[in-house]
Amino acid sequence: MRSAIIHLGIIAAALLLALTGVLVVTAQEAAVVVKFVNGTLPTDPASPAWPKPVDVPLTSQTLVYPLPAATESRTASVSAVHNGTHIAFLLVWSDATKDVVTLGGLDVFPDAVAVQFPVSRAQLPYICMGTVDNPVNIIYWKAGLGAENLVAGAGYGLNPQQREALGLQATPTSPVELLPASAQVVTDIAVYKDGKWYVIIIRPLGSVHPLMASLAGKSFNAAFATWDGSKGERGGLKATSGWVAFQLEMPVAVQTASATQTTTPAPGATQAVTITTTKLVEATPTWAWVVIGVLIAVIALLAGLALRKK
Repeated sequence: MRSAIIHLGIIAAALLLALTGVLVVTAQEAAVVVKFVNGTLPTDPASPAWPKPVDVPLTSQTLVYPLPAATESRTASVSAVHNGTHIAFLLVWSDATKDVVTLGGLDVFPDAVAVQFPVSRAQLPYICMGTVDNPVNIIYWKAGLGAENLVAGAGYGLNPQQREALGLQATPTSPVELLPASAQVVTDIAVYKDGKWYVIIIRPLGSVHPLMASLAGKSFNAAFATWDGSKGERGGLKATSGWVAFQLEMPVAVQTASATQTTTPAPGATQAVTITTTKLVEATPTWAWVVIGVLIAVIALLAGLALRKK
């Protein structure tokens, strides 16, 4: 009887946590949980709102030219949060030198990072920038230049009329192309400190262009790459990851409210940020409290019966 009471107590506690908005997440291998935050997204790499990062291994790519002279292994730590309308990624990796493009300065290869998403969720694309039939959407950040929203793999599969309808040049000049201005909805904040880059990338969860990946729903996949400018890395000379699964933490939401967030750039940051978001107000529905009350009553009854039998 005592074990039954304990078992019911555990069930009641789990239901209480779930129904009041406290999410119990079980660990899954090779998956990053995108934490839900109620309101504005963090724009400071040191904010406590970021969840514990997941280390993603990266290796010098050896599939497309130019190939690296030697294979190198690296690690990028990844954290992610969302507020129901936008998602923010915090990418941190070690780099001994700060290589930044400056106006009027000497030509340098900048440090850089990219996040790659499948445009379609039907099947994971080829990891090295997709294919004509299965393109990828890439957010490419370069130190001193900021982030761009790109597409790769799709260009040569479209005729000039289709390309112009999508806001692309009639004739492709590269397999990696800049999406039109209407799709440049990516915000970046970057800080270099103590031999590490801290880059925050913020974008809508949904898509604003047919060749921009939608991340809305319960899960999505992403891959990462970094470039070390001091080593002459650019283009295909980079370190890349495999596909990484992401799971979105879901809130219990009953109403929404608009909020505008304006931030001041941190020391060394690329730019100030203005983000309009939708705040989800969490609440526990009335029926949930009824269920909880019934469970408590059942536990109390069983406890009383157990005491009478003693």
